[in-house]
Amino acid sequence: MKTIIFLNIKGGVGKTATATTVAHMLATRYNKKVLLVDTDAQMNSTMMYSDVDFVSIFNGICEGKTTSTNKSVETLLLDRNADIHECIIHTNYENLDIIPSCLTLSEAEERIKGDVISPQQTKLKRHLKKVEDEYDYCIIDTSPSLSIININGLVAADELYIPLKCDGGSLLGVSIIMSILNVVKESNPGLKMGGMFFTQWNGRKNVSKAVYQLLSDSFGEYIIPVTIATSKNVEESSLMQIPLLAYDSGKNKNKVTENYIELTEYILHRDL
Repeated sequence: MKTIIFLNIKGGVGKTATATTVAHMLATRYNKKVLLVDTDAQMNSTMMYSDVDFVSIFNGICEGKTTSTNKSVETLLLDRNADIHECIIHTNYENLDIIPSCLTLSEAEERIKGDVISPQQTKLKRHLKKVEDEYDYCIIDTSPSLSIININGLVAADELYIPLKCDGGSLLGVSIIMSILNVVKESNPGLKMGGMFFTQWNGRKNVSKAVYQLLSDSFGEYIIPVTIATSKNVEESSLMQIPLLAYDSGKNKNKVTENYIELTEYILHRDL
């Protein structure tokens, strides 16, 4: 099983859209057995691929209630003896399973830090190793932070991909992530940089050209030859809780769908 993490500490750069789309494409278009792990308390990947209803969650929050799954990634991070198979949900899509998140995941941070029995940063990796022979790929969706939960994701991963927009916050996020990689590699020496790529890309804008040049000057070797266009299809498919490829199911694909196909094929070809 190859484990891939999509991470940027800047929000709104398309981490979840990328993780959910690539996972679904690998599973349904390329017939790979895929496990998607949602480590973000916002639960967007979970809502895409499980029976969780974001409208019910919204109403529950407004009423002062919380909604959580019985078994989730929180279970794995807090219980070293948990059975990972009990946390896996089979989605409605062939070859695609998910380990869901929950609204209380952010509150689990302090409990993880308080565990002095086992290393804090290897909890997720230890559980994922138990299913490494059952999947071709594990895709990890993350929150926009450098939390101990995201560090767990980095320690469990084989490859890191950084999505970013053409703005200063994204560039700052990239620089921070790159600066901690050497620290993470002390716990995971096999972690490799898969690449960086732009989302919501419009190459005609001067700001796009400027940010691209800035990134090239510092991290040019890591920029991959794929950009993700801007499209309402991404927002609409998320709202409908339908993966992008299933939402854009016609013969003539939207540009953003084609871009994600390119990205998925790039990831696949790195294994060849």
